[in-house]
Amino acid sequence: MKATSLYRPVFKLSIYHNYFLNDGEVQFSNMTDNEKESQLKNYNWQDFMNITPTARTKDMLNGQLMIFKSFPNQLLVVVKVSPDDDRTPYVSLAGDQQLIFKLSITDPFFDNYTNLERAGALFYFSNKELMLPESHNFNTIHTSNQQATVTSRYLFDGENKGHLLEFLDKDESINTDGILHVYMQGDHTNKSPIINDGRIKNNLPHFKIHFDNQKTTWKYIHLRDGFETETKQEWPLTRFGYIPMDKPSDFKSPPADLDKYNFPNPSPQQIKFIANKPYSEIFI
Repeated sequence: MKATSLYRPVFKLSIYHNYFLNDGEVQFSNMTDNEKESQLKNYNWQDFMNITPTARTKDMLNGQLMIFKSFPNQLLVVVKVSPDDDRTPYVSLAGDQQLIFKLSITDPFFDNYTNLERAGALFYFSNKELMLPESHNFNTIHTSNQQATVTSRYLFDGENKGHLLEFLDKDESINTDGILHVYMQGDHTNKSPIINDGRIKNNLPHFKIHFDNQKTTWKYIHLRDGFETETKQEWPLTRFGYIPMDKPSDFKSPPADLDKYNFPNPSPQQIKFIANKPYSEIFI
């Protein structure tokens, strides 16, 4: 009889961004399952970010007979298991073993459409809290059932950033925007890929990195007719969907003959900060 190899998932990570997944003002998290499936058809997190295992993690993956796979909306790590028990890794795993991945932002407009101020800070996502040289309100990585997005608590600078970059080799720390760090046993049972005896859990951890989209005040500029007007409130930037701006009450100082003009939604390319307030400029 020909022997076959059986692999089983250890953990998965969904990577979402509301700029790509919201439909205008409709939040992705509030959509029905069918609506979410429709939004995800044209979505790929690799349009704005790369995640790659470090050299040491590649060695561990190979030694533990584990495979790292990327999909348009998630990552998956699987491991070869025993033919006699599909919860027992073929090569045993220990709770203190860890997988480390380098995150790199590839879209130059990421900061324009993301509701965060990075300013050179480092993203750090982990299922285990660390001791850091400087005080910080640490949050472990979200799970898929948490209605939460990435906040500044996942950003580290100063001595903390330097400490975290020590997880990478010197050449790997170049052009690094973040780190994903998964321990085989984290701080909480629901965030641990294995149990105390080294077996894989029946309910594998499903982590989530979910970025929120930026909101800006929309400033419309009409050079020929010589007027500028801006919205009374901030509105979300989205790649898909449309938020109509067609009523005088939408604007602080609406132009005369408002019906003569079209007011498109902005792109993330044109953003200015005035008195620390983000504005999207739209020339009409």
